[in-house]
Amino acid sequence: MQDLLTLLIAMVVVVPISKQLGLGSVIGYLIAGAIIGPHGFALLTNSVEDTSKLAELGVTMMLLLIGLELSPKLLWKLRGPIFGLGSIQVFSAIFVFSGIGLFFNSTWITSLTVGMIISISSTAIALQTLQELGYMKSTGGERALAVLLFQDMAVIPMLAILPFLKADSFGLLEFSPGRKALLVFAAVGAVVAVGRFLMRPLFKLVSRTKSNETFTALALLIVVAAAGLMHAVDLSPALGAFLAGVVLADSEFKHQIEADIAPFKGLLLGLFFITIGSSIQIGLLVEKPMVIAQWILGIVGIKAILAYGIGRFSKMRPPESLLFAISLAGGGEFAFVVLAQAGNLIAESLAQTLTLSIVLSMAVAPLLMKWVVQKAMSRLDCVKTERRQPDQIDQSEKDNPVLVIGIGRFGQTLVRFLRANGYASTVLDIDSEQIDIMARFGIKSYFGDGSNVDLLRAAGLDHAKALVIAIDEPETTTKITETIRQQYPNLPIFARVYDRVHAYRMIHLGITELAIETSGSALTLGTEVLKKLGMQPDQAEAMARFFQVNNQKSIYDLAKRFLEDDRETFFKLSKQSSEQLEAMLRSDPDEPTIPVD
Repeated sequence: MQDLLTLLIAMVVVVPISKQLGLGSVIGYLIAGAIIGPHGFALLTNSVEDTSKLAELGVTMMLLLIGLELSPKLLWKLRGPIFGLGSIQVFSAIFVFSGIGLFFNSTWITSLTVGMIISISSTAIALQTLQELGYMKSTGGERALAVLLFQDMAVIPMLAILPFLKADSFGLLEFSPGRKALLVFAAVGAVVAVGRFLMRPLFKLVSRTKSNETFTALALLIVVAAAGLMHAVDLSPALGAFLAGVVLADSEFKHQIEADIAPFKGLLLGLFFITIGSSIQIGLLVEKPMVIAQWILGIVGIKAILAYGIGRFSKMRPPESLLFAISLAGGGEFAFVVLAQAGNLIAESLAQTLTLSIVLSMAVAPLLMKWVVQKAMSRLDCVKTERRQPDQIDQSEKDNPVLVIGIGRFGQTLVRFLRANGYASTVLDIDSEQIDIMARFGIKSYFGDGSNVDLLRAAGLDHAKALVIAIDEPETTTKITETIRQQYPNLPIFARVYDRVHAYRMIHLGITELAIETSGSALTLGTEVLKKLGMQPDQAEAMARFFQVNNQKSIYDLAKRFLEDDRETFFKLSKQSSEQLEAMLRSDPDEPTIPVD
């Protein structure tokens, strides 16, 4: 209890101070660990190893969440910058730092391990700093995000390689390589198969009980079971959780799993970094200041030069390349994960020096971004996003019957139409400029992220009679629908969708009604074309209504087939549906509709 109290006090006191200073929560956890650890004030009564066993579960959960973000669709969409720039950055850093290790007479195993550790950059610190400076949407910011995503994935093969390096280094290869490989493939296959064929039905079964505690328990079971299976075959437990996350990335329960795991992940991950920080020997700064300075300069300088060269090679302009380079220059939180698994591959003295150097490089990188990059980027017309806190919503508007997310072209018309019919709406949007413009036209809206359920509740979600999602980002629309439908199964949800495929997915999520964003305007314009071609106005408008009703019906009829049938069968049914609708229009729009078989 005394250790638990000490850890919680350290978290609560040191981490907020670190964030206020712009160093981020990761650096705060590491500093807190250094203060209370055996090389600081020695406030912990038990050994650090006892705490680290529990803390490593936080890393496992973090990798599950990373896996959940890596849906095959996202990876394919960003395949160029992720696998192109990402692989070049990681492999070039490993190659250079391994070469430096060999030059200084380290063994090839130690050099390779150190190279892998240093090649990783901090996703948390880089993204936080990019968002604070407003350069997340710039070319350099987006490409840095792609490389960081690849680094997160690259940690998995790094962790998988370490047991083989240990075996080769210390003569522990007591098993046949073929048998080991067979066990690894069997374990990976088991995680994929169970996740694909068993977990989704289980989540569906549990979700019907409407028991949040059971759903959370099942999510935790995935983490522990997958980690235990990987541990049984001498691989990193985090590998199993990562694979489970990737398998479940396309499931409808993805966002609910993220929401349930996040609190456990945050607390245990903080505990992990505190245990890493507690092993830092602050005295090294006094004993070997020049050595530590050389390590920091080497890590930050070499990684920045390599990344800058990659940026210029990929035709980024110099200021963008500089932003890209500094974003990736420091060490990363996953470096400590790899270092913790490396064990005796690295001598204790080298591990201590490396840990302290990586911590300090992580602190230096955001300062460089604020002092150096900001000046360089100010000379270039780069995309800069505004950071703004959510607006306080008037108490009088929290009882409005309709909650609308998005006040773009689509949302404006919808809100004006509802208001003209006597129904008030509470509107949220993340485009502050658009909010200000709409205010001039008398349409009041509030700045806030519509994907944040807590913010939606503050805006009156619990009392709303309808939720309208009017944004133009299909992935965000899907995410909001999944989350809201899980927590508010009876709330009517109306959404703007991108195309028919997006419509099929939204119908599967239980959307109340949808509108394909271009269909209404296309039919309006098509009606005018028919009139110009000689058709009577009443008949043209009747044709448009008939087409709209039957086209909407075909979307709902085909939605189930889209998920259940193979693609060839689906395309055939879709073609038949279109031909039936055309045949009906050519005959008589007053006749009954023909159902899709």
